Amino acid sequence: MTEQKSKTEPREKRRHRRANGEGSIYQRSSDNRWVGSAYIYTATGQRKRQPVYGATFEEVRKKLDKLKGDSANGVLVPDRSTSLREYLAYWLREIAAHKRATTLCGYEIAVRLHIIPVLGTKRLDKLTGADVRHLIAVCRQKCICCANGYDKNRDEAKRCCSAGRCCGRTPSRRQIQYIHAVLRNALSNAEREELITRNVAKLVQIPTPRYKVGKGLPVSDVARILSLAKRTRFYPLYVLAATLGLRRGELLGLRWSDVDFGKNTLQVAQTVQRVSGRLIIDETKTDASDAIVPLPKLTRAVLLEHRGHQAKVREDSGELWIDHDLVFSTSIGTPIEPRSLNTHWEGIREQAGLPGVRLHDLRHTVVSLLLELGTPPHVVQAIARHADLDVTMRIYAHTNLDTMREALDKIEWDAE
Repeated sequence: MTEQKSKTEPREKRRHRRANGEGSIYQRSSDNRWVGSAYIYTATGQRKRQPVYGATFEEVRKKLDKLKGDSANGVLVPDRSTSLREYLAYWLREIAAHKRATTLCGYEIAVRLHIIPVLGTKRLDKLTGADVRHLIAVCRQKCICCANGYDKNRDEAKRCCSAGRCCGRTPSRRQIQYIHAVLRNALSNAEREELITRNVAKLVQIPTPRYKVGKGLPVSDVARILSLAKRTRFYPLYVLAATLGLRRGELLGLRWSDVDFGKNTLQVAQTVQRVSGRLIIDETKTDASDAIVPLPKLTRAVLLEHRGHQAKVREDSGELWIDHDLVFSTSIGTPIEPRSLNTHWEGIREQAGLPGVRLHDLRHTVVSLLLELGTPPHVVQAIARHADLDVTMRIYAHTNLDTMREALDKIEWDAE
């Protein structure tokens, strides 16, 4: 009679034999996860057996092949004894590399300027919640201008920190939250790879930043801006910003193929950004940003006129023209430098007597006006292409004094 195993008896590990030197893969009986391991060189330069984990045999096999390939190509892999500096370099290079260029650049700045100077020498597996709280405390007190030398290129009379006069420009709540979020994301990956037992950054609570109320401009101010810009090359761009609320990068990245004059629609599919000293064309922020929106009559007419003007510029440029299909381009078809647009905008706002007003405030104006006109919030969200309705209402939906007075006057009580 065949002996049967007890149901409480642990199941034997399922192993898949591989050729000598290829590493081993087996299914762990405690949680049914698949585990593989192979000898590699770690970030500390030591040769050791490194495990990888996955839900299926095939997933682990692919991870194992990549691990060995990276090791053979000289890519050092982190282990538990790796310093946070070494691990973050690995995380930026191997894990976060698929992010948008602007996102990756933000990660790199947070790591290089804030996290590594404070915690870079700490061992990854020895990091504690107290260390994370120390990082946040240091960041809150550190003058960004002193740390980064922001004023070194200014005129001598305008220098502060580099001239020994600290301006005390400490990070905002939003910046502190971002630094913490970058560390938390990096450690979440370390936890998934079982390099650490828990993510200590999650133990530290960061106060939610207070968002500034959107600065919507009066209609008269917008009209004055457009009037001053009418005879400039950026007039069509400002019209788009003032009617559809497109962001700066979206305006500069807009293509003619994204504009459908037959259906009177426009799709925002890419942006132009300067990242790490390079001008790049990148995808939009979110899937919501990539939505299709109606094209207002005024905007349609201005764009059609602009297309005719650009065709003449293209003809005059001849062989010098480099076609990127951009609605707004240089005189030879290449992307416009964002700083050039900023400089032009600063001149227009000064002429309009509106110092300090940003180009992005035209976007705020579109959303605020639509809300004040009684447009349903979900429709405003779709036009602004916000991923979350809460963003639309929290940041932009402000009410002026007259609107509040009108609302309060509707409340009536019978006096006895």
